[in-house]
Amino acid sequence: MPSTSRQDFLIRALQHGRPISITIEGSCMHPLLVHGQRTVVYPVDEIKEGDVVLVRDQVNQFLAHRILSLDHDFVITAGDRNNIADSPIQRCDILGRLDMPEDQEQQRNAPPVTSQLKVVAHPGSIDKPHSEYLSHAFAVDIEVEENPISRLESLREMGWTIIAIHPGARQHLSDLPDIGGKVAVFVGYDVGKETQPSSGTIGVSDVGSVARTAVKYWNSLSAEVNVAAIIGFHMRRTELCHG
Repeated sequence: MPSTSRQDFLIRALQHGRPISITIEGSCMHPLLVHGQRTVVYPVDEIKEGDVVLVRDQVNQFLAHRILSLDHDFVITAGDRNNIADSPIQRCDILGRLDMPEDQEQQRNAPPVTSQLKVVAHPGSIDKPHSEYLSHAFAVDIEVEENPISRLESLREMGWTIIAIHPGARQHLSDLPDIGGKVAVFVGYDVGKETQPSSGTIGVSDVGSVARTAVKYWNSLSAEVNVAAIIGFHMRRTELCHG
């Protein structure tokens, strides 16, 4: 977006029902929107999940991001290439809607794949009896670790695909592509931009995917429920599930 005075002028134009033209900066919506691309923003009428909108965030920055979830008061957005959703905003913070072509639907009819599942969970969010019960009931290896970093690194070195579960993740677990081979899912840990061994924070660049299990964004689920959901999705998408 241009300078502050220019921004104010463009916002007033949108508020008075006139479309505006903006230049995209950054690559968080690539390949749909690329750096330097000119695109048109239209005044807000009705919005729905999946729309790409121009918003003003909590630090007064302007973002062209996709709507992931909305209710009466709040909206959750994210860039298509971002693993973590933006902080919730109010509907009044949506300034306009970009006129974008419909995204191509992902192919969801791929045949089942066979994979091996391991779950690593924080002890503060699932107790030993529950982890042992789920492990025996579904024949899934569940480890309870206070700090996940050393275990994450060793699994990655052994060729395991790593998935971190976070309530603010842009993608739901069911949206991830089918992954064959060995898959390790980390549950109940903080997820940030960079790995921090001292605090046990998992960095998004050190995992293959970040996903959520909750139906609504920012819902807090106990690790016990998260683990059960992970096992359920794993069984549904592999040859272990026949009915």
